[in-house]
Amino acid sequence: MREQCVDEFKEYDLPFETYFNACIDHDETKHEDMEFIWLLEGNIRIICEGVSFDLTSDNVFMIYMNQVHSIVSDGQSISISFRLKKSYTDALNLSFNKIPFKNRIYSFEELANKYHEVPLIMSSLIILMKSQSPSLNVRYKIIGYYNMYIYDLYSVRLKDRYLDIKKKNYDEYLIRFYTIVDYINKNYSQKLTLDTLSELVEISSFRLSHFIKEILGISFQDYLRNVRFDHALDYLRNTNMPIDEVVRKCGFSDPKYLSQMMNERFHLTALKYRKIMRDNKHFGIQGYSYPKMVSELSSRLNKIPQYADMTDTFGLKQNVFDAQGE
Repeated sequence: MREQCVDEFKEYDLPFETYFNACIDHDETKHEDMEFIWLLEGNIRIICEGVSFDLTSDNVFMIYMNQVHSIVSDGQSISISFRLKKSYTDALNLSFNKIPFKNRIYSFEELANKYHEVPLIMSSLIILMKSQSPSLNVRYKIIGYYNMYIYDLYSVRLKDRYLDIKKKNYDEYLIRFYTIVDYINKNYSQKLTLDTLSELVEISSFRLSHFIKEILGISFQDYLRNVRFDHALDYLRNTNMPIDEVVRKCGFSDPKYLSQMMNERFHLTALKYRKIMRDNKHFGIQGYSYPKMVSELSSRLNKIPQYADMTDTFGLKQNVFDAQGE
């Protein structure tokens, strides 16, 4: 087990921090970020604001901002902590701190049924864990799922306080989001426009443009360039394809776009990047050696299709397959 708390995906600049095996024994503390603790194996006791909560396997506990808490493990335990960055929720004008909250224990199955985005985030994180190089496309998928989740969580918290506030149904948003990213990932080499996608999801191009910006935090064109760039990096790492052919195959209209993104991301030319990768020098996050953690997470994700409300509507089966087979 690891003694220090390290945000495992810090390099990806996600809107939340992830800590593996961090919650073994934790002295009394408090912080401004909301925190979810998911216990995968063993037993732990969380003392939050003077009240004790005993968690067993597959229990989830939410700690609100600035709540005093400590954690004691009953022997061996494996857990994950997610800290939802307050700076990010504040930027979205989601004032969780203004809504009263009562602590309780949840099951992961309950959370997955209520928030379909949760298992999608988890499976995408596993893909990042098992990848030898960062994937911008996976990162933006995580951000998209997370944004829907955090908005939904906020609306539920409001509903708990104000009975006239209705919970927004994000299933339609998930279907739309999955349809868009799946279509772009399969057709990135072709000429793609907002008009093409708007016909696919049956909303106006104006609404679609705002939807993508709201969910991903970037424009449609920026997201498309990132998808093409991800595939270009894959070709550079794993083939001897000439650079001009990589540019054409990935849908870039001009080689300068790939050169510009290579320079911004790595300060390297495409040829230099290829040489370095062939020399086994990798950029970004690599070498995750958490076989037990990956095994535990994959085991949970395998159960997702069995949950009553979880269907393949949102591409869950493919997401789980990708997470396990990456």
